[in-house]
Formats: sequence, C-alpha cells, structure tokens
Amino acid sequence: MDSLKFLERLEKINSEKLKKLVENKETFVLYIRSEKLYNKIKEIFDVDVIFPELAKNFEGVKFIWGDIDELKEFKGMVPSILIFKEGKQVEKIDGIKTWAEYVGKIREALSC
Repeated sequence: MDSLKFLERLEKINSEKLKKLVENKETFVLYIRSEKLYNKIKEIFDVDVIFPELAKNFEGVKFIWGDIDELKEFKGMVPSILIFKEGKQVEKIDGIKTWAEYVGKIREALSC
C-alpha cells in the first residue's frame, strides 16, 4: 500500500513554502508526518487517513502537509497537526485523537 495515497489531493510543503505562508500571514492547518518513521509509529497511518477527511469538513480552510525531514523546525513532532491563524501557530494537536477532539480544536483555534 502506498503510504501517501490518502494525502495525494492535499498540497505538500517544505520549510521554504511554510516560511512564505507565515510571512504572508495566512491561515492554514499543517499536518506533520514522517515517511521514515511510518512503519514504527502506527499513529501516522491513522492521521494520514483522518487529515484529508478533516479538510473536507472545513471547506475554505487551507489544509497542507509536510514530512518532518523537510520541515526541520518541527523536529520530533510526529504525527502532529498545527493550526496557524494569520501566520501564527495557535494550536498543536499531537498524536491520534477522536474526531470530535480534532474538529473541536480546529474550530476553536480558527473561530469557525
């Protein structure tokens, strides 16, 4: 099974693209995963599946993802979902959570 198949419809970013999003004061939800640790940290598969579904639930909000090896500023944080509002990180969700927890935290952070 291709470990990235669930994420293929979402934009993948690196540190350079992240810096531009922050500089432009954009609002977005960033999923940080690791291909290298995919077989060691089983929660990565779970969040790979959940993250695109969350994107469908928050139409109009930018949902993007990146690999920890290309986002050096977040070393050791996998899997994590970071919520940025107007270029500033306002929430961090580590590991696997329930659907209600994800939706609640994202909604609250973005004031949707």
